[in-house]
Amino acid sequence: MASDDRQFVDALARGLAILESLSRAQRPLNNGDIARATQLAPSTVSRLTHTLTALGYTRLTPGGRAYELTPKNLTLGYPILAGMSLIERARPHLKHIADLTGETAALAVRDGLHITFVEVVPGSNMVAVRLAMGGRLPIAVSAAGIALVAAMPERESRTIASRVRTYIGKREGDLDIFNSCLAQAREEGIAIIRDAWRPGIGGVSVAVQADNDVTALTIPVATGSVSERNMRGPLADALREVAQSLGRGAY
Repeated sequence: MASDDRQFVDALARGLAILESLSRAQRPLNNGDIARATQLAPSTVSRLTHTLTALGYTRLTPGGRAYELTPKNLTLGYPILAGMSLIERARPHLKHIADLTGETAALAVRDGLHITFVEVVPGSNMVAVRLAMGGRLPIAVSAAGIALVAAMPERESRTIASRVRTYIGKREGDLDIFNSCLAQAREEGIAIIRDAWRPGIGGVSVAVQADNDVTALTIPVATGSVSERNMRGPLADALREVAQSLGRGAY
């Protein structure tokens, strides 16, 4: 944590780390799972999950052995989303993309070393990839994440990219995929990734600067049905058009 900072409250940081671990897992976790994910002592985790449950932010699953987040956590995020006027302006454009392409269209923001989808319009194609609003993906395997890193000011971009590479190394991921996709995004202004998160899933994304924030417009695809050529052509063109309408391309 930040033991050299007298203003830093370790207990608060640990509680938030538990909420973040449950959010990333997107499934119930028991105390042992949480301890491994957060690297906290099991006794500390037990006290904190008890406290979070008493406060209503977590609850035990019916079996009584694992914890999951409750809807109360949404009250923390809704004011932020309500303040993002870009979401309201992006919604009809995302619907236009979904109607035009048949693919799911989404708006994403950076959340640490992850991205979070803050607006999603599902596609009509039978094989369109389904996303959940509020869902998260690691930057390392996300077209939206790579687009956002590429669009940052140079110093910030290099710092975040370095942290992502460390994240990949710890999980024995493929650094070459991330490095090549990031270099391409910086050069071409479009991020394309295929089969990095899961086999058969890819994405194309473009960053947009609006409302003093950089966000990412993204289209996830089933790589078995959508070629890289189509991702670089019609899908990328649709995203660039919307980016120009919403603000300005961030590259």
